[in-house]
Amino acid sequence: MAQEIRLACMYCDTSECDGISLVPTDWTDVQSVQSYAASCEEIAVDDPKRSPFEWYTHLGVCPACQKIYG
Repeated sequence: MAQEIRLACMYCDTSECDGISLVPTDWTDVQSVQSYAASCEEIAVDDPKRSPFEWYTHLGVCPACQKIYG
């Protein structure tokens, strides 16, 4: 199975789920935000439309942040 999910937490921006095949069931509010191909594109620091910090394909809330932010 292809590992084309690059999941980041919207609060802590963890990269522990970068390159997974399935979204872990203990993550909540997960949304797809861009394709895998788009997430791998090199982005210039001064690009006004995209940020180099947007490396993920999906955003959600990790289990640790669920405990903090509810």
